[in-house]
Amino acid sequence: MSDKRKIMEYSIVNDKKEGVAMDIVTNNEYIGDSRLAEWYFKSRDGYELDSFSLGYFLKDLGDFVVVKTIDLNGALDTVTAFLKSDILEIRYETAYTDMLNSYIEQNMESDLYDPYHLMNQWDTFNANTIQQVLLNCFEAEKVISVCVLEGEYVEHGKIVLLTDNVMTLNESEYLADLNEHENSNTTIRINKTTEINFLSKNNHLYEQYLLKKTRIK
Repeated sequence: MSDKRKIMEYSIVNDKKEGVAMDIVTNNEYIGDSRLAEWYFKSRDGYELDSFSLGYFLKDLGDFVVVKTIDLNGALDTVTAFLKSDILEIRYETAYTDMLNSYIEQNMESDLYDPYHLMNQWDTFNANTIQQVLLNCFEAEKVISVCVLEGEYVEHGKIVLLTDNVMTLNESEYLADLNEHENSNTTIRINKTTEINFLSKNNHLYEQYLLKKTRIK
């Protein structure tokens, strides 16, 4: 059993046992709410135990909402845009968020919450639309990750083509680095995406790997 599943089962059992007064939101009332929350999505099998993201509301971008997601250890994981229409519900004040709030506080005290300064990078974007954020990622040559509607595979790579409606990632480079079969770069319709990781720990580490590889050449 995964650690996330164990923690979620612990949370569900204790919410019921302790009578935790969960605050459940199923509409846009989450906009502006700064509390840590469990975010559930239609495209991730609804209420499966490992189908949610934990995080804070960050910004409203029209059809998308930007969330600071938190990992299992209470550290900042990604800055991600979620498609609003894919959000099933949001839960605040659960046993799990209570426990992770403690983890987050400990990480902040030890300077472990955001070791790669993802939020500093986000602050430089200063964007108010999804297209502006993607343009910033394109100009900064950021590696992003994208999930699409009815898709099981997460696309990774730098943006090599961007218009108002579509983007293309150089995923062939990413797959080549993993010694996997090289597919041609895929063009993605922005309005067909359910999730875009603008910034993440994993992609930051991959970016540093690319820089190191370039210097070696």
